[in-house]
Amino acid sequence: MNYLAPTDNQSLLLFLSKWYGDRPSAGVQVGHESGAPTELVEWHEISARWGGAITAHNYAVPLAELRIEDGKIPFWVENQGTWEWAFDPNDEAHSVYEREPSEGGNPWTPTGERLSDFLIHATVLEAILGAPATKVAQGVPAGLLGSQTGGRELPFLPWNWPARDSRIILGEKWLALVHPSDDIESGHDIVLAAVAPEDLAWAETTPGIKWRSYTNPQDHTTDEPPPW
Repeated sequence: MNYLAPTDNQSLLLFLSKWYGDRPSAGVQVGHESGAPTELVEWHEISARWGGAITAHNYAVPLAELRIEDGKIPFWVENQGTWEWAFDPNDEAHSVYEREPSEGGNPWTPTGERLSDFLIHATVLEAILGAPATKVAQGVPAGLLGSQTGGRELPFLPWNWPARDSRIILGEKWLALVHPSDDIESGHDIVLAAVAPEDLAWAETTPGIKWRSYTNPQDHTTDEPPPW
């Protein structure tokens, strides 16, 4: 099984070790007194091993700050507060809901994911957004990653963030965030991500695609924003 496709906490630890490097701080205990779901506590313990480095863009609400809002408990927030995710405390599977915050109080809508699945999905997405090496392009034909490279979609449900129908594609040594471009007829926007630039060298041979390359997540310029 490709380590880039974690399905549980054990394989998530392998993924994080390969992507971020091994961290010695194993056995971290956090917030068991918080009353948070076990899967969320375990995720925070995993995150603590890497000192919080596994969330590059969005962030997890600290366990001590979890509060009920409109019947749900927000636990994951977009970095500027423009989107948030919450779980249902009355559901044993802790189904995840989402909304775009507003003064009018937008209702929570279901994502279709359980908390345990969401946390793995979100962690992989964060790895893409904060990858050491990335390439981005807009208006890419649908299916290019599958037809050109043998990439396959990870078994996560599509997200509405950072754009409608956002999906994650898996390659041999890379991951990709893919979603329809603002002009749907023009194709898809893609963020390719890998640990090393050479793992993305194949993209330069794809005909007709203009990639912008970055060597760390801080390299993005204001006039050429990545597509998220």
